[in-house]
Amino acid sequence: MSSTELFELAAQPTNVVVRKIRDGLPASSFTKLATTLGIPKNLLALKLGIAQRTINRRYKLHRVLSADASEKIVRIARIRNLARKLFTEDAAIYQWLNTPAPALDGSRPIDLLDTDVGVRDVEALIQGILFGNVI
Repeated sequence: MSSTELFELAAQPTNVVVRKIRDGLPASSFTKLATTLGIPKNLLALKLGIAQRTINRRYKLHRVLSADASEKIVRIARIRNLARKLFTEDAAIYQWLNTPAPALDGSRPIDLLDTDVGVRDVEALIQGILFGNVI
């Protein structure tokens, strides 16, 4: 799966995304996500709560990731897709993800991406910025 395919998948209707998550994403999708956003793989694994060793093993064996790991990767791909409406370059998204946000009680967006609740708050912040509703 190329990085383009990953980000296109994240924009698909829910039933398509859910099916692909349940089937498991190729381990290479983790690497593609990290590379696209310029996030070191070990940092991305840590932030998502996915063991780097597991990813490496599945990558070597050409196996898919668990549904849980696949869902976390799709979450970040969705955040990236949404953030691309604000930023023209993925490097700017990475920088923004690592900057404390007052609207997130001073947390860095990247530190909230390991849970669905955190991702929803980051998505809401991006939407608020897009529509001028951020205080």
